[in-house]
Amino acid sequence: MAGKGKTETKTPSHFFKIILPSTMQDMKLRIPKKFVSEIGEELSTVATLTVPSGGIWQVGLEKSDNNIWFCNGWQDFVEYHSICYGYFLVFKYEGNSNFHVLIFDKTATEIQYPNRKNCKLEDEVEIIESDDANISIHDKLNENEMSNSNELPTKHEEVVKEKFVKKKLSDMSLKGGTERATQAARMFKPKNPSFIGIVRPYNIRNRYMYVPAQFAFKYLSRCPILKLETSDGRQWPVNCSYRNRSSHAMNIGRGWIAFCRENNFEQGDVCVFELIKKKPIVLKVSIFRVVDYAVLVK
Repeated sequence: MAGKGKTETKTPSHFFKIILPSTMQDMKLRIPKKFVSEIGEELSTVATLTVPSGGIWQVGLEKSDNNIWFCNGWQDFVEYHSICYGYFLVFKYEGNSNFHVLIFDKTATEIQYPNRKNCKLEDEVEIIESDDANISIHDKLNENEMSNSNELPTKHEEVVKEKFVKKKLSDMSLKGGTERATQAARMFKPKNPSFIGIVRPYNIRNRYMYVPAQFAFKYLSRCPILKLETSDGRQWPVNCSYRNRSSHAMNIGRGWIAFCRENNFEQGDVCVFELIKKKPIVLKVSIFRVVDYAVLVK
């Protein structure tokens, strides 16, 4: 019979990874070598990860010596889904550098996925003028324009808020608040160097806010302690530390949770961190609250 005895080779479509302590420390995940040997050549420099809830993440791929890692954006995927040591991930390759990902926790049970679509890095902290990871940088001052003075000019977020209709919280449900608050924050565009951060559950649970590498390297590299200031002039001291040895990105850590608590932060609130003073470092935090921009739905 024609074709009898022929063995059809099939390109692998699945692989799994167990999250180890080294994975958490390296902030990147290596794709199995056998899988890379089969399909590595067709992978681009960016992979798309999709989870069952519909969330879509763009994650960089690092290639070296026949090894490939999920890198830029991987840590954001991990933090957003609260992935930690002992978790089990199943990747299904769907072609064109697209992967469908299932996440299982330490009980060997699939997690409840956050219900959010298009969860790209820029949704968490949008970078406008940099390709660096996890936030948005408005760095509109030229070096020649920056004053030698320690004080930098400021601008209040209410100028932007006037363009939006504010809604009061009622017994109805809220919809679209974070998206509209993010839009307002993007329109704000302070005169001074700044970045945008969206408050997510892991920012509260893990007690930190991410500072993008470009901003941290340029303005915070020699400043382990700084102050956060709200529009009413109140200030909170916080510590800043590097995320790892190989990155210029930093975390606002100790003091952050007190700042969140005393300013009544809610999940989805959007913050613009603006450099208003250089010695000592002061970041003015303009807060765009999710409840102010949400649409009330019955």
